[in-house]
Amino acid sequence: MKIVVTKIPDVTKETIDQSKVVLANNIISNVYPLFDEVFQGKIGYVNEMKKKLKQKKTEVNNRKEKLEQLMSEYNREKKISKLLSRIEKLVDSGLVYDGSIKNQTIVLLKVINKLTDDKLGHHLTETLQIIRKRFSRS
Repeated sequence: MKIVVTKIPDVTKETIDQSKVVLANNIISNVYPLFDEVFQGKIGYVNEMKKKLKQKKTEVNNRKEKLEQLMSEYNREKKISKLLSRIEKLVDSGLVYDGSIKNQTIVLLKVINKLTDDKLGHHLTETLQIIRKRFSRS
């Protein structure tokens, strides 16, 4: 039988608790760096993901603002288009050739791109009422 000499100290009954503590400390000192590297790696990964999330949020907010702006421009152009089609109906029906409506229509066509959304809505309802009056008489 061969006896192998190791650095593991012999344990006696009197020093068993102290030997357990020394053994535990040795294990912890050898394993702790592995856990510390993994933990630091995970913390770095989490911080990187937080930065990416912030970037994505700002990108989403910027795109959202741009889309809202485009939607408001689209709605405005849609109102202008609807107003122009109603003015076309007025011209086709011959209602524009009345004195005051003719002057109002000319002024409206000159400043149509400068009008606010409220004014566009007002002129839309006004032209709709004129068209309704005209076609309700017929």
